[in-house]
Amino acid sequence: MTEKEELISIIVPVYNVEAYIEQCLDSLMNQTYRNLEIILIDDGSTDNSGKICEAYEKKDCRIKYFYQTNMGVGAARNKGIDFAAGKYIGFVDPDDYCDLEMFRSLYQLIVEYKADIACCRWYNMRRKEMELGGYVFAEKEKVLTNLEVANIYTKIMDWAVWNKLYKKELIKKIRFPKVRYGEDFFTVFQWLYAADRIVYTSNPLIYYRLLRDGSSTTLKNNLALKITCSLQQLQQMQSFLMDVGQQQFVENFNIRYIRSLYDLRCNIESVRDTSTQKETLIAVIQTEITKLNEYKKTLDFSKRFKLFLLDNFRAGYKLLLIWECKFKNIEKRIRNKILRRSATI
Repeated sequence: MTEKEELISIIVPVYNVEAYIEQCLDSLMNQTYRNLEIILIDDGSTDNSGKICEAYEKKDCRIKYFYQTNMGVGAARNKGIDFAAGKYIGFVDPDDYCDLEMFRSLYQLIVEYKADIACCRWYNMRRKEMELGGYVFAEKEKVLTNLEVANIYTKIMDWAVWNKLYKKELIKKIRFPKVRYGEDFFTVFQWLYAADRIVYTSNPLIYYRLLRDGSSTTLKNNLALKITCSLQQLQQMQSFLMDVGQQQFVENFNIRYIRSLYDLRCNIESVRDTSTQKETLIAVIQTEITKLNEYKKTLDFSKRFKLFLLDNFRAGYKLLLIWECKFKNIEKRIRNKILRRSATI
């Protein structure tokens, strides 16, 4: 460590990740950038995650462990920001792990390009498969203004919170909302929009675990709540963009928004709920889709047809899903047979 290296605070929200947290913490403890504080916020874990964190706190004086009753990942990250002493802040999810050069690389990018935020690509880990994730630029290192990033973000809306290093001064005034799910995408957008310069490297520096058992992306419990939270954040982002007055960003967002509404409408249909909550959510989503009627043409025919069935013949929609599932299984069997025959040639 040199005198010029500023303190970086890494915030890790922890909740029932006993199978993964050690790999995450090992990757942080062994970072080549040594001037770190690693802030663990236990959001009311009911497994052995807390005990593992306490043991790691004893191993390394840079690790600080805090416990709170379960309030959600957004609240845990907010508490981490409150405790952070570093000039820069990074967020890492407890079931992911980092390349050992991650925070040195991001810090050097911020210093070299005088940026407010540094971003990297990542690896998606899906069961036993791994693929490269993140936006692709022609340049290995790309410097962007907030308007350039906003133009991209409103088209894809999938820039994560955990592949970046931020100046604390930039993000401390904009906190995560008090919702249980979908708390990050609008918050990250606001941080990016508030920045003057953002630098992006094509190097993948973090390993993101998809579809782990027990994660919020795999559990179907509280699906209606997840949809409600996501819809709230989408509506707030739409309102923010309209206030900003950049018409191109609004156009980009509305195209992406109607695709998200389509996904939410299909997801809520799978909820087995006889209460009025489900029908109320459906009515809200349908109202939003109606407002964006002119953007329906941006959906492919299959999606438009499914929306028609959901509005007019819900039993037909369910039959279509059954047919699609059977077709995919037949296609998979045929593909496997072709692969087996090819292997014997």
